[in-house]
Amino acid sequence: MTEVMIAGPVRTSAFAKYRQGFNFWTLMPLLAIALFLILLIYPLVRMFVESLTGTDADVLGVYAELFSKAYYYESLINSLFIGVVVTILAGVVGVTVAYLVSRFNVPGKLFVRASVVLTLVSPPFIGAYSWILLFGANGLLRKGLEGVGIDLPSIVGIPGLIVVLTLQGLPFVFLMTSSALSNVDQSVEDGSINLGRTRTSTFFRAILPLLRSGISTGMLLVFVTAFADFGTPAIIGKNVRVFPTLVYNSYINEAQGANFSQAASLSVVLLVVCIGALLIQRSYGKRHSYGVAAVTPLAPIRLTGGKRALATAVVYAVILIAILPLLTVIVTSFLKTEFQRFTTEFTFDGYTTDPALLSSLGNTLMFTTIATVMCTVAGCLVGYVIARRRTRFGAAIDLLSMVPYAVAGVVFGIAFSMGFGSAPFFLAGTGTILVLAYFMRRLPYSIRAVSSLLSQLGTSAEEASVNLGVAPAKTFWRVTIPMIMPAVASGALLTWATVIREFNATAILYGSQTATMTVQVFSNVSYGHFENASAMGTILIIVSLIPVIILMTAFGKNEEILI
Repeated sequence: MTEVMIAGPVRTSAFAKYRQGFNFWTLMPLLAIALFLILLIYPLVRMFVESLTGTDADVLGVYAELFSKAYYYESLINSLFIGVVVTILAGVVGVTVAYLVSRFNVPGKLFVRASVVLTLVSPPFIGAYSWILLFGANGLLRKGLEGVGIDLPSIVGIPGLIVVLTLQGLPFVFLMTSSALSNVDQSVEDGSINLGRTRTSTFFRAILPLLRSGISTGMLLVFVTAFADFGTPAIIGKNVRVFPTLVYNSYINEAQGANFSQAASLSVVLLVVCIGALLIQRSYGKRHSYGVAAVTPLAPIRLTGGKRALATAVVYAVILIAILPLLTVIVTSFLKTEFQRFTTEFTFDGYTTDPALLSSLGNTLMFTTIATVMCTVAGCLVGYVIARRRTRFGAAIDLLSMVPYAVAGVVFGIAFSMGFGSAPFFLAGTGTILVLAYFMRRLPYSIRAVSSLLSQLGTSAEEASVNLGVAPAKTFWRVTIPMIMPAVASGALLTWATVIREFNATAILYGSQTATMTVQVFSNVSYGHFENASAMGTILIIVSLIPVIILMTAFGKNEEILI
């Protein structure tokens, strides 16, 4: 009897505690974990398991072929060589241009930064296609220069690939270096010069070490982009075998026989290299991160005469070369073609003769909008869990939210194809699989935007709301969301701007009824419909740029928000 009287209140108290503790926000971390398990871990695990099936019951057979047959490992070596060279070149040029623009009185700095933004938001393979128009076998500039006795080699091949990928990666280093320079205090430079160092020595001995973390982040982005990009090598590379193209071709060739082990093995290798580069950069960045914040930013240095002219010439030469392909796309979209060559006759044929333009534009806008809405809602909830809820799953959710950064688009596409292209989830060729891939690939933008702002805000308003009897979920929608609305909007616009130009994953996952504009541009280039490709590329550049303009004008963001 005594035991019953004692045990009764204890059970009641435990149940009440359980009911009190289990609410909307205790459920949310579990839902976040489930989200990443289903849409990120599951397809990657399916891809890894598929890579182990091998041939003839040899679970490592395909991996053995990768490192024993020249056809495979030479492609990997080519990609590593191109990635490293492009990273070094983009690092040298990007740091030089960023330093010249940030430190000296180069005229038209706003134009320079706007041009960098323009090159960054444009789909990379459109720039590659433009270089073919300019310096391909029948390139406009190449033929023009031949007329005055200057014979340039074709842009096609490894040298051309290095040049184009360097120009595409340049904005990452430029923006990260500019951001790092804005955090260096003037006292660092003054102290070094007062100790007797020259200005050049001051840059290399005092300022450059403070920039290493930012520069290394930009160079990591360059390496991953150059190493994992599929579209640019497919257009510029032609007969050059690189790893992403090998992955794509393996997937396409094996799709007919539903044996994806080779494509899966290649994708795993691609994933390991990208994650390895990310871990190396993280380690390097931590060791060289000084957490500096400028009280008095570095003052611009006034140049005169020949020095100013030289600095201006270097900056504008690089910028002109970088934006030349985009100008070419826009101009050629209004030129008539004959026998796959542009004439000087003005026309709107590029905009009116492609029957797939409206359907691909509709698919692009619809898929992009749905994915952006999903990213925004999920980003708010998951970002809140990371920043506000101290749960045992917080660290795991934070880590999982970073993984999509290291997964290349072509790997994402193949993993989703293997995870959701067969039983128990059959979504192959549908718009749903594209939206889910876009959603998971770009979800980190919204999560980071929300969690970063919340970590800077106090919790007093939310605590007051809960203490007044408002449920936690209602407090979130009525109190927290209005406070973080700028971050929500920024994350949504950035997601929209990046999803709309997604190509590598789309090329793997699209179906006959779900082709987007990026796929259609690539198709037009492949079939020599250059006027249609230019017209569609121009439309794509414009719709990609609109959210960036809104971010910078309505929300006062600078160009660094793009990386």
